[in-house]
Amino acid sequence: MANIQDTSERLLQSAADVSSSAEVFSVESESRSVQFEANRAKNVTTRQSAGSALRIVSGNGRVGFASTTDDTRLPELAQRAAAVSEYGAEAQFDFPSQSALPEVASADDQVAHITEDDILAVGEGIVERVLAEFPDALCDVHVTTVMRHRQRLINSAGADIVGFGTHHSISAGAEIISGTDMLSVWDGTSSAAVLSPDDVDALVERLLTNLRNAQRIVNAPTGKDIPVFFTPQGVAGTLLPPLLSGFNGQNVATGASPLIDRWGDKVLEDSLTIYDDPLRPMTSGSRRSDDEGVAARRIPLVTDGVIGEPLLDLQTAAKCGMTPNGCGLRGLSTTPSPNTSFVCVEPGNSSDADMIGGIDRGIVVQQLLGAGQGNQLGGDFRANLSLGFLVESGEVAGRVKDTMISGNVYEVLSDIEGISSETQTVWGSSELPAVLCRGVEVAAA
Repeated sequence: MANIQDTSERLLQSAADVSSSAEVFSVESESRSVQFEANRAKNVTTRQSAGSALRIVSGNGRVGFASTTDDTRLPELAQRAAAVSEYGAEAQFDFPSQSALPEVASADDQVAHITEDDILAVGEGIVERVLAEFPDALCDVHVTTVMRHRQRLINSAGADIVGFGTHHSISAGAEIISGTDMLSVWDGTSSAAVLSPDDVDALVERLLTNLRNAQRIVNAPTGKDIPVFFTPQGVAGTLLPPLLSGFNGQNVATGASPLIDRWGDKVLEDSLTIYDDPLRPMTSGSRRSDDEGVAARRIPLVTDGVIGEPLLDLQTAAKCGMTPNGCGLRGLSTTPSPNTSFVCVEPGNSSDADMIGGIDRGIVVQQLLGAGQGNQLGGDFRANLSLGFLVESGEVAGRVKDTMISGNVYEVLSDIEGISSETQTVWGSSELPAVLCRGVEVAAA
């Protein structure tokens, strides 16, 4: 792919032949990854990629879009976008002009110095530590570094924004099969900065703790008045998806969100505050603007139980009669849509140990199988636990099997018994505490 600077400007110039309103989004990146499968290094990959996307608003007021990663097809983009616009959605927005943008750290030059040997050593170390305690385990590890990521957005309204980023991520899992029982435990973390040995140690210790607690299989309690302790990973997999769907501007614009008439209303527990923070430095979602050129800012979703504002891109903001708030994110081959950058739930006042220690008989939710069943837009969740534990007399007593949880996130988060003072970065996309609540239906076979 040609130089991103020259490519962007040439495309915008060519778009003037088919539309007076156009936008070019160009990306180039270089990454390296190592994958371990069943305890052995499987492959090492180095990849360079680049591409450009053109979005226009044609004379008939409709959106046209085309993208490519092939230099030879760049001259075609304007005509392809014009052809698509005949069938495109009606554009209810104008491209933004250049504006003042906040500064946020999103790249670490040291990521480029992580060698292939370095990431192989990290993977080997994780596998060795798991096998030292669980020799029958089959470990998968994936280590990725994005040494360089650069993107440029320019449009016919005068915006010209360049963004830089790096990325370092580690995911690790262990599977133990015993007869008909299959135990699978996963964890991961990522950052824009180089992950430290302490980050790796914390990941491995979480993995090992869950494996230790899972060795004994016990029966789960059933009913709806059972204390349920959602770990940070459990919060991310169970409670956040249906909750965030209500804030998604596309669902608000179509009338599908249950929060349409609730902005500014107290809906959830007083102790709950949630926000999306693209200005948090050195996360995988750190950014100065969204992918449409709107300045990034912290988005208050829930403040002391009060519903804040939806996540909006240019199109959904216009449909809702609201102001875009910098949440229009995209891939190279897709048009922007509302999304989060880095979700934070503010911590509470109790430690994990104290919260679990106060449970007479309840369950811990760590990982789900088949999450997303039920009416997610209405806030419902319904899924089997792929990893959950029984708590008896304040102690983790073992792993529960064939157990399903269900509930409504708005009801559950209105009956919170505790929020942990400890937080964890989950998969690099959120910083979450554990949450203890009731109102979750627990059923066991």
